[in-house]
Amino acid sequence: MSTNSLNVSQQLKSILPLILWMLAASVSCQTLKQDSVMPTTTIRFIPETFNDLKVGAFHGGRNPCSPMSPEKATSYLMNETLINVPEKIILPSSVPLESIKPIIPVCVASVFTARRGAKYAHLSEGVFHIRKTDSEHWFKGIIYEELWDEGEMPGPAPDEEVVEKRRKEREKQIAKAQQYTDDELNEGNFSGEYRNLNLMQYVDMPFEPGVYELYYSALGIESNRVQVEIVCLPFSNTPDNIM
Repeated sequence: MSTNSLNVSQQLKSILPLILWMLAASVSCQTLKQDSVMPTTTIRFIPETFNDLKVGAFHGGRNPCSPMSPEKATSYLMNETLINVPEKIILPSSVPLESIKPIIPVCVASVFTARRGAKYAHLSEGVFHIRKTDSEHWFKGIIYEELWDEGEMPGPAPDEEVVEKRRKEREKQIAKAQQYTDDELNEGNFSGEYRNLNLMQYVDMPFEPGVYELYYSALGIESNRVQVEIVCLPFSNTPDNIM
């Protein structure tokens, strides 16, 4: 082998680590640059009051997004339920839909009498109903009761004897309530509640742009029907540009 060939080989060996380092640094910088400009996956809502709303089984209560927000507003209802949702849900267009946590916040206000609760005990579970306005197919989801984490349940759990006594009393109430007409169900004791839930936690459906119609039902009562639009937009757009 000639002296020139040896020199070239030695030079390549000496600069190869430098080339590899530069390639690695280049990839690292590109990754860092991409991550640094990656937009947040946070969803935005219109009206903007929904942006501060906490949803979940343990986040009930009246708030500015409630369908009847004044204190004790549910006293105007009787065996009724109302819902409120954002007008628009805005997703960042530069982020893949599958990487965004799906959220459709629904605020519920309900008042039911004890009589209706007993007569329609078999319909006691709340249900969300939703469809795209260009489709006749309804997606449904039962609102299941979430369990307290171990050690967080308020107060001691009732013993089996107490549970059995309550069960028998409930069975008597349900049997007695079957004699009431629907008009008579509006009499007697009643209770109201506010719930703030994420519909997507209970309904198995694609979370994608479109206009949706939805309502809520419980104890044989259907709520008002509302619409919400899901859109993908650059987050540089301001609410004024979106309305």
